Amino acid sequence: MRDRGRSEELRIPIVEEDVRIDAREKVTGRVHVRTFVDDEEVKLSELLGRDEVDVERVPIGREIEVAPAPFERDGNLIVPIVEERLVVTKQLFLVEEVRIRRRHTSQPVEVPVTRRTMRVEVDRDDFTTEQGHENGD
Repeated sequence: MRDRGRSEELRIPIVEEDVRIDAREKVTGRVHVRTFVDDEEVKLSELLGRDEVDVERVPIGREIEVAPAPFERDGNLIVPIVEERLVVTKQLFLVEEVRIRRRHTSQPVEVPVTRRTMRVEVDRDDFTTEQGHENGD
């Protein structure tokens, strides 16, 4: 029988689970990287410009008062050529003009040059277990 003045104790343990996740590094493969430089002969094309000059001498043979300065007319640079001639009096004669015309021409050229390009090859070696998947060990 139970004693009424005495209470019966029931002990219930309190339990808790502790969960922990750990991560470890594991080598699963290797990568091999190789670089190569390839030389390729190519031809580059470019237009080269060149100026040519035509010189035309035009006889004038007229008397002038003052020596004219060089000037441009119709795309020509005109350079007056004068001389003094001894006459009873001194006179200035325009003997000739030198006319200079510029022409621009272009011609294509090809120059062999070496162009270098780099390419990369990457090979991967994978490591796996016999079951085909990683275990927790």
